[in-house]
Amino acid sequence: MLFAVLVFIGVCTAAQFWRTDLDWIRTPLSTYLYGPGCVYVHVAYDLMSIALLGFAWAGYSATTVELRSGLAAALFAAAGVALPVVAVTELFRRTKFYELARTIHQVSAPATFLWLSFGMLLLSSRWLRDPRMKKGGHSGILLAWLATLVLWFQVLVPGLPNGFWEKLAIVLILLWLGWAARHIMRAARPA
Repeated sequence: MLFAVLVFIGVCTAAQFWRTDLDWIRTPLSTYLYGPGCVYVHVAYDLMSIALLGFAWAGYSATTVELRSGLAAALFAAAGVALPVVAVTELFRRTKFYELARTIHQVSAPATFLWLSFGMLLLSSRWLRDPRMKKGGHSGILLAWLATLVLWFQVLVPGLPNGFWEKLAIVLILLWLGWAARHIMRAARPA
């Protein structure tokens, strides 16, 4: 997960600079999945998808048996399955299937964000009660709530620059995922 987070941050940050034809404040990240350099962004999405599937299992396994949440694991796994769907829909621009792809994108992208944010909140709250995982757990719950609030703020307040707020939510989600991966590794070390 840490590797996937670093790759995703590196590639998607670089895309903001190499795509001078796009306004990074107004343009959502998925737009970078089409056009110059899109193959790198696709690879970052696919790597993150695989990492989310692994994280679903790792987060479940790292939690004390009594506090494990199948729902949290399912939310991360669902996000891992939906993320490449989001990426693939952008390949159908300027084709006769674009309207269908756009509809699929409009469902799968928000679903991915919601599944991640609710999974983050659920797992963080479980870890706060877990004797092995609670140390440093307040940072995780704070990041999870911040990401969720940014997502809902973007949805509920019309007219905001979509690119900026979406990318802010993505940064917070990536910070949480990096924190969680590190948290799992730290808890797995022998005392």
